[in-house]
Order: sequence, then C-alpha cells, then structure tokens
Amino acid sequence: MRLAIPVHGSHVAAVADFAVTFLLLDITENGIAERRTVACDVNLIPAKVGILDDNRVDTLICGAVSRVFAAMVIHSGIKLVPFISGSVEDVLNAYFQGSLGDPRFFMPGHDKGMRWCSRGRCRRRGRFRS
Repeated sequence: MRLAIPVHGSHVAAVADFAVTFLLLDITENGIAERRTVACDVNLIPAKVGILDDNRVDTLICGAVSRVFAAMVIHSGIKLVPFISGSVEDVLNAYFQGSLGDPRFFMPGHDKGMRWCSRGRCRRRGRFRS
C-alpha cells in the first residue's frame, strides 16, 4: 500500500491544494518499507492528482482540501482522509495505531474530523449551515 501526505516542513500541510511536497510511504505488514518525497510545484489540481495517481497512491491523508481536489482524488480511486493536522510523525503513529480519529488530530474548526459535509450543508450544534 502507498500512503501520501502533503507536507510543509515536518507537519501535514494546512491545505492540500497548495502543497508543493508530498511524502510518499510504502507500507507493508512490517511497517514503512520506503519513504520519499515528491515535489509538486504545479498549482493545477488535475496535475497534483495526476502525480498522486502516477505514483500509485492508495490513501491520501491531508489537512484542508477543496471539494474539487477531493472529488478528483476520490474519482481516481484514492482513499481520502481529510482535515488532519499535526506533525507527520505523530499522524503516522496514530494512523498505524488506528487512532487517527482522535480529536487532537482534527484541524481547528473541524470537530467532526474526517467526515465530509453532505450536499453542501454541515450539521453543527443542532443547526444546519449552508
């Protein structure tokens, strides 16, 4: 399995759409087999998704992501785990331990964590927001 994380320094990049570096990890049953970075200095969403697809990424863990980017990633057959923040190492440890759903990894303002709003509406504190 190949996992990708858009990075900025040692942290998950705040917005996947504008990330210029992706960390790619080849995962086996024994852990991380290979770790490398891929530069992505093109600011076109289809090109970024193409880089992920060309590198045979299975799962993308990222921070904020536009609906267009998300739709293209999902349409490419890549599993999307959005709205995650923190240091790359902490996020990876949580991913391997199955605790990435811990609220400490949610981006600020995303108390629902990895769930998307449906049909452009979010349920928040008993009210629908559009």
